[in-house]
Amino acid sequence: MTVHSYADRIFRRLQGLFQIGQISTPPDDTGIVQTGQVTVNGTAVRDSVPIVQDYGFSAVLPVGTKVVVLNVSGDASNGVVIRSIHQQSRPKGLKGGQVCLFDAAGDQILLTNGSGITVTSQSGQPITLNGKTVINGPLEVSDDATIGGISFINHLHGGVQSGSSTTQKPQS
Repeated sequence: MTVHSYADRIFRRLQGLFQIGQISTPPDDTGIVQTGQVTVNGTAVRDSVPIVQDYGFSAVLPVGTKVVVLNVSGDASNGVVIRSIHQQSRPKGLKGGQVCLFDAAGDQILLTNGSGITVTSQSGQPITLNGKTVINGPLEVSDDATIGGISFINHLHGGVQSGSSTTQKPQS
């Protein structure tokens, strides 16, 4: 083997370390590692490519998501998705230092870099908190609240008498 052919092989491997691709079908999230079908170079289809995600975050990438594939040792048959962006659903107009967790429907948790945290449900579906919830500080509600099936604004009190007596529990 000549030095020239050895250098050519190394160069080809280096060229093949990274590829840009696109998720072609919904990923499989049933196994220990999520896998997906990735189309690279517009035509080459690679099945069951592992999708690496950061600890504490998990997402099933929508079809059409752009991805960066790292091919271990430049071997295209041994690739793994290391980065992704779904350009259609990426929030735009963020300000310096802001961080946004988002999904394809437009639901968001926005860390506003010192101006609070904004949780938005674009789909109109409720925001659900499971488990004991503790609020330290004032709570402002701009509309009615239902507590134990009783409207906070429109509830009634029984047993009202003038003077120093107190009311009974709210009634629905």
